[in-house]
Amino acid sequence: MNAKRFLIYFLILLITAYPASAGDVSLNRWVLNVTLHDDGLVEEAIQIEIENTGSLPLDGFSFVVPASAVTMVYDFDHTSSFTGQTVEQQAVPGGVKIIINFNRSVEAGKKWDGRVGFTAEKWAVKEGSDYSITIPIKAPQAVVSGKNIEMSLPADADIRSQVFLPKAVEVTSVTPNPFRILFQFDHMVPTWSSDKLHIGDTISIKGSFSDVLSKIVETDEKSREINARIKAAKNRGIDVSEAEAHLKNAEDYNTNQALQSYWKKDNTVALQYAGYANDELKLAESSLSAPGKTEVPLEETAEGKKTPGFGAAGMILVLLISLVVKKRK
Repeated sequence: MNAKRFLIYFLILLITAYPASAGDVSLNRWVLNVTLHDDGLVEEAIQIEIENTGSLPLDGFSFVVPASAVTMVYDFDHTSSFTGQTVEQQAVPGGVKIIINFNRSVEAGKKWDGRVGFTAEKWAVKEGSDYSITIPIKAPQAVVSGKNIEMSLPADADIRSQVFLPKAVEVTSVTPNPFRILFQFDHMVPTWSSDKLHIGDTISIKGSFSDVLSKIVETDEKSREINARIKAAKNRGIDVSEAEAHLKNAEDYNTNQALQSYWKKDNTVALQYAGYANDELKLAESSLSAPGKTEVPLEETAEGKKTPGFGAAGMILVLLISLVVKKRK
């Protein structure tokens, strides 16, 4: 009898010490949206979906950021959830541990969807005009009854990432091989789809400032400024057909010729077409400033700046990648 009673107590102790197993919580989505700023500061937003497939309430989850300091960013683009959440930080070997505590536990059979965003110091390395960053792709740990447990990964888990490099910084090396390196919002963006990225991988990127890419970016920014002025003038009933024609030529030279030559590593031709584009932009400006036309000042049409990796544009990019991946499958 004593032995039987001891066995019962022992089993109760085991259940208390280990309340859940790896199969009790499933990581359905882990999508990293990373922006590396000019000064080396890293900004990240993670889109997450966790499913409680066990029998106990899910109280939260945790993950480690390989940085010296982390500052949470609380806005719609960065940190949000339907259950609400509070965040704790702990210094741990290798970085900072972020602990997300749900205001309302996720019951068995339910899912948690949300975003967690922050800025991180001394994660990336900047040396002069060179940048490097290493991003471990690790699954978070679930918090159940005060205990940390590993999450299971479904076969169709959505694991993706995109990394926005500073403007005019080109990719000099990258592993693992990305789905594609995009040129979005004047930034080079290595992008990984679910078939190219897996839990356990480590993204490693090195980049360096490029004079050629800088010229293309500068021309692209100037094109957008003139485009905004053309729209404003057109809304005021001014004939801007000549300026529109020059702008179209400029965009064709810069996007279809200069950028394509840059991708082919033909820098001489790329700079030549960027120069043609700037000549067309000067003609567009002259047309807008011609006698009888009221020029629209830049400050009246300047658009609010926003971190390139976040907001509606970032979400559209994520959706497009999802569609491409589904078609490939």
